Amino acid sequence: MLGNVEEKESVSATSVKMLQTASEIVGGNEALAERLGISLRALAMFMANRRHLPDSLLLRVVDIILDDRQSRIALAGQAAAEARRRPIA
Repeated sequence: MLGNVEEKESVSATSVKMLQTASEIVGGNEALAERLGISLRALAMFMANRRHLPDSLLLRVVDIILDDRQSRIALAGQAAAEARRRPIA
Protein backbone atom coordinates (compact mmCIF):
# COMPACT_ATOMS: atom_id res chain seq x y z
CA MET A 1 0.00 0.00 0.00
CA LEU A 2 1.32 3.43 -0.89
CA GLY A 3 2.12 5.92 1.84
CA ASN A 4 -0.05 9.02 2.06
CA VAL A 5 2.54 11.28 0.39
CA GLU A 6 3.29 8.75 -2.37
CA GLU A 7 -0.43 8.26 -2.98
CA LYS A 8 -1.03 12.01 -3.33
CA GLU A 9 1.93 12.32 -5.72
CA SER A 10 0.58 9.45 -7.80
CA VAL A 11 -2.89 11.00 -7.98
CA SER A 12 -1.40 14.39 -8.82
CA ALA A 13 0.79 12.94 -11.56
CA THR A 14 -2.26 11.20 -13.03
CA SER A 15 -4.28 14.42 -12.93
CA VAL A 16 -1.48 16.33 -14.67
CA LYS A 17 -1.24 13.65 -17.39
CA MET A 18 -4.99 13.79 -17.89
CA LEU A 19 -4.86 17.58 -18.22
CA GLN A 20 -2.08 17.25 -20.81
CA THR A 21 -4.09 14.69 -22.76
CA ALA A 22 -7.23 16.83 -22.68
CA SER A 23 -5.19 19.84 -23.82
CA GLU A 24 -3.94 17.90 -26.85
CA ILE A 25 -7.48 16.79 -27.67
CA VAL A 26 -9.04 20.25 -27.60
CA GLY A 27 -6.17 22.03 -29.32
CA GLY A 28 -4.02 23.48 -26.57
CA ASN A 29 -4.05 24.98 -23.13
CA GLU A 30 -6.05 28.08 -24.04
CA ALA A 31 -8.82 25.96 -25.52
CA LEU A 32 -8.80 23.65 -22.50
CA ALA A 33 -8.96 26.54 -20.03
CA GLU A 34 -11.92 27.93 -21.95
CA ARG A 35 -13.68 24.54 -22.01
CA LEU A 36 -13.16 24.19 -18.27
CA GLY A 37 -14.23 27.76 -17.56
CA ILE A 38 -10.99 28.67 -15.79
CA SER A 39 -8.18 31.12 -16.45
CA LEU A 40 -5.10 30.07 -18.34
CA ARG A 41 -3.09 30.92 -15.22
CA ALA A 42 -5.20 28.57 -13.07
CA LEU A 43 -4.76 25.81 -15.65
CA ALA A 44 -1.01 26.38 -15.63
CA MET A 45 -1.03 26.01 -11.83
CA PHE A 46 -2.92 22.71 -12.07
CA MET A 47 -0.65 21.44 -14.84
CA ALA A 48 2.46 22.37 -12.85
CA ASN A 49 0.99 20.46 -9.90
CA ARG A 50 1.03 23.61 -7.76
CA ARG A 51 -2.69 23.43 -7.01
CA HIS A 52 -4.99 20.51 -6.36
CA LEU A 53 -7.38 19.88 -9.25
CA PRO A 54 -10.94 19.95 -7.86
CA ASP A 55 -13.04 16.86 -8.51
CA SER A 56 -15.55 18.87 -10.56
CA LEU A 57 -12.81 19.92 -13.00
CA LEU A 58 -11.27 16.46 -13.01
CA LEU A 59 -14.61 14.99 -14.06
CA ARG A 60 -14.89 17.51 -16.91
CA VAL A 61 -11.38 16.55 -18.05
CA VAL A 62 -12.37 12.87 -17.95
CA ASP A 63 -15.45 13.70 -20.07
CA ILE A 64 -13.27 15.39 -22.71
CA ILE A 65 -10.98 12.36 -22.90
CA LEU A 66 -13.81 9.82 -22.96
CA ASP A 67 -15.72 11.73 -25.64
CA ASP A 68 -12.58 11.75 -27.77
CA ARG A 69 -11.99 8.03 -27.28
CA GLN A 70 -15.60 7.17 -28.04
CA SER A 71 -15.45 9.24 -31.24
CA ARG A 72 -12.28 7.44 -32.31
CA ILE A 73 -13.85 4.05 -31.62
CA ALA A 74 -16.94 4.97 -33.63
CA LEU A 75 -14.81 6.16 -36.57
CA ALA A 76 -12.70 3.00 -36.45
CA GLY A 77 -15.87 0.90 -36.44
CA GLN A 78 -17.22 2.77 -39.47
CA ALA A 79 -13.93 2.35 -41.33
CA ALA A 80 -13.88 -1.38 -40.56
CA ALA A 81 -17.48 -1.77 -41.75
CA GLU A 82 -16.67 0.04 -45.00
CA ALA A 83 -13.59 -2.12 -45.53
CA ARG A 84 -15.69 -5.28 -45.15
CA ARG A 85 -18.12 -4.03 -47.80
CA ARG A 86 -15.44 -3.40 -50.40
CA PRO A 87 -14.94 -6.24 -52.86
CA ILE A 88 -11.58 -7.95 -52.76
CA ALA A 89 -9.63 -7.21 -55.93
